[in-house]
Amino acid sequence: MSTLLRKPVASVIPRLAATAIVVRDGSLGLEVLMVRRSMHASFMPGAYVFPGGAVDMADSSPASASLCDEGALGVERRIGEVTRLGAQATAYAVAALRECFEECGLWLGVKADGSTLEVLRTQLRRGAPFATVATEAKLPLATSALHPWARWVTPVGIPKRFDTLFVVALAPPGQVPTVDEGETIQLVWVSPDRALVAQRDGEFQMEFATRSIVASLVPFDDAQQLCRHAAELQHLAVVSPRVTVDEMGIISGVVMPDDPGYDVAWTGEPP
Repeated sequence: MSTLLRKPVASVIPRLAATAIVVRDGSLGLEVLMVRRSMHASFMPGAYVFPGGAVDMADSSPASASLCDEGALGVERRIGEVTRLGAQATAYAVAALRECFEECGLWLGVKADGSTLEVLRTQLRRGAPFATVATEAKLPLATSALHPWARWVTPVGIPKRFDTLFVVALAPPGQVPTVDEGETIQLVWVSPDRALVAQRDGEFQMEFATRSIVASLVPFDDAQQLCRHAAELQHLAVVSPRVTVDEMGIISGVVMPDDPGYDVAWTGEPP
């Protein structure tokens, strides 16, 4: 984790974020789309991540909710109940769709012409609201294509914290992802096991949560199997790692809820 080796910060409130785990079937089985963040990014520079980012205020607007192909109540029932996000699930789902389109040009859940999508992506980059772009293009916000997979909250003590919903989605047929050449500088379709090997060999930088999510994909043989499993999940516990602090007051590591030492790890509260 790039944020280690510094003193913990106790007062940072997590920002809401959404991430799309886009999958397809490759020649050797399941592949996942990952993008590499710019070396100039303020958060996780150079790391390989899934397309995603912070939830914007507009993602929770009535205009956005009205464009969801299953309706806001459908999102709340199918995603909000599983993740315990309730009505907030709609904003998370819209953010996942928007961020995926912004960062790699994929409009999840629909069949669409690539040249048309590039025009819409340009409009979005120039500041047009996602709901406006979708309305003018007569494209739905296909939240029904998203299946909740995990929810992680960045440990207390890290200077930038996120409450992130990870959703799984099939790669839309006929669409070819491209980097935005701003936040992302490279993209790759990679099998989960290959990504983990490359991380171990120092060829593929992934942060703690990303690496754990990639590892959770390894047991699945193909994209349809993974999405069917995700669609059947009834409850997702929030994963809240904690940091360990050494005798100098410096963050020294991360522990998971099931790891030894979790109960005594740093929480920001007085001892």
